[in-house]
Amino acid sequence: MPDSPETPDAMHPISSDELEKGLLYAVLSYRGELASWNWTFFVPNPSTTPIGSAGTIFHVIDNETAGEWKFETEQKDVISSPHVVAIIRLADVSFLGEYDDIVGPDSLLPMFKTVEIPTAGTVANAEFSSRTWFLEAIGVLHDCGVVQCDDGWLLEREIRRCAFTAMDKFLDNKGWTAYRSEHCI
Repeated sequence: MPDSPETPDAMHPISSDELEKGLLYAVLSYRGELASWNWTFFVPNPSTTPIGSAGTIFHVIDNETAGEWKFETEQKDVISSPHVVAIIRLADVSFLGEYDDIVGPDSLLPMFKTVEIPTAGTVANAEFSSRTWFLEAIGVLHDCGVVQCDDGWLLEREIRRCAFTAMDKFLDNKGWTAYRSEHCI
């Protein structure tokens, strides 16, 4: 069955111009190369409409000094961003509370901060990226019971396939495409 949830090649687009409250999303943004994206987590702020026009992103960025990564949170409008290629619904995190609770200092934030960022100049740092940080963070969220993702490799493959498919629409200046993950709930 080519489109069953057990098939790692399956993609499940969502037809919507706004996101949903209480959900955790993966957002892949264009970096200037066809197969290279910045990987971030996003929680939309439901008090601003359309939902997704405000919210908190959690990600790592490469500082001005090459190879020096740092974790950062930022308020962002992802649905209007010209760089967003794909938005993938990962999991319902509303059990953590309201928006301010979810993105606050006692919920997702300390979990993301436990993901190790290698020191500049090390072998581990040479292989580090927003993608590797994202996948490690998924493991932490799974271990903490926030998401259920039994196979990070399948999730990565699913997200990459969604982004590759979304690139056609993105490169035609038609914006981002939303999907629902089958490998993370």
